[in-house]
Amino acid sequence: MDDELSAAAADDSMGWDDPFLPTCESVDEYAELVRALRAVQEAVTRSRPTPAVAAAAGACLSEIATAMREFEVDEDRQTAGKRWDLAGRGHALAPPLHLDEITATSARGRVTVGRFHSGRYAMNGGVTPLIFDEILARLADHGRPWARTAHLAVDFRAPAPLHTELTVTGCFVRQEGRKRFMRGALHHGDLLLAEADGLWIELKPGQTHNISDGQEGAGR
Repeated sequence: MDDELSAAAADDSMGWDDPFLPTCESVDEYAELVRALRAVQEAVTRSRPTPAVAAAAGACLSEIATAMREFEVDEDRQTAGKRWDLAGRGHALAPPLHLDEITATSARGRVTVGRFHSGRYAMNGGVTPLIFDEILARLADHGRPWARTAHLAVDFRAPAPLHTELTVTGCFVRQEGRKRFMRGALHHGDLLLAEADGLWIELKPGQTHNISDGQEGAGR
């Protein structure tokens, strides 16, 4: 019971203020839940199940979704996206980005993707911007007021292999008023796979409200 109370207190203390520190390997229950979810995503993508197996697996997943609804909270109290210590922040959509080196103006990490993020034998082109947005957005906000992505342009130089560790770098180029200009690169060894140029705009005080308020659960 004490462990459960401590975990609940820790969850309640989590906020959207990103410490932007190197990630670590964690073995707590929530980290294991996210790992299992990613494993399911990969397994479903890689499989060709019979109708009976697909129906049974779907029923199991529906049961899990129903069970988790008992623990739903508002976005400010959820765990996903605020586990700053974990690769991917506890989200299962984007590939888990491991952060290794961080300064006020640069960041370096690594990422490995499987067939869930495949675009036929290589990383799907839509996944690369997700990776860049993760590292560049966090660097853009590091020690600075909150900003949002205004522009992100990606140039693809070579196919990005699956099941292979890739290096991701981000650079804070400059700030002009509320504009923050960022640059990123994705490499496989010495091979440049993709480059990105981005613009983040610092929010005005009235722009930090929840624009999705009142829409939670609509149509579910």
